Amino acid sequence: MTELTTKRPDTELAHLAWCIIVAVKLARKEGRSLTSLQTHMFIMQWLSTAQKRKVFPKSLAPDIIWLQEQGKLKGPSARLYSKVEYIWLASSGELANQSTLFRFTCMIDTLRSMGWQDHLLSDTEWQDGWKCGTDVSAVYTQKSQLHSSFTESGNLILPLEVRVTGVPDGIFPLLEQCGLKTEKLPVSMGYTVLILQPEIDLSSVKQDIVEY
Repeated sequence: MTELTTKRPDTELAHLAWCIIVAVKLARKEGRSLTSLQTHMFIMQWLSTAQKRKVFPKSLAPDIIWLQEQGKLKGPSARLYSKVEYIWLASSGELANQSTLFRFTCMIDTLRSMGWQDHLLSDTEWQDGWKCGTDVSAVYTQKSQLHSSFTESGNLILPLEVRVTGVPDGIFPLLEQCGLKTEKLPVSMGYTVLILQPEIDLSSVKQDIVEY
């Protein structure tokens, strides 16, 4: 699997992800309070069992191995459950039905799982152009702007500036897969600058503002 950025509307892959999600939820429903570490261990064991019993077709072997390798390499910080949720949403087509905030969060979480850094900056840090280094793959958003750009229901009502350092190429297919409409601006202060654009109609905005 290519770091979750390749668009694969694969029903078998969606089924694998769905099975893992259901297994975790059933374990929780049975009264097992799973911490992040326990959830990680549960999924790793589930994958191992599924692999030994050859539950899924051979075409899914690379995906199962990829998840196992991520889990072994990064431990709980691999966020396997979040990965599986994203796989389910992307493979089943459900991701397109989620709010802009949800899809934006999915994108950030996926980048983090790929080794990117994610920084929420204060107004002062934003104005000063703080960065952890031009060669470091990282995403930066202004905390105050992030909060004011979205409604409670997750609709984007104002353009949101996102700054990127490092090699930005990997972010563009991910933006497309998450259905996020962006405009790329010229490089500024060592950043690649992206503007996340609203994609909802005015009636939805007015309704959200009234409810908000």
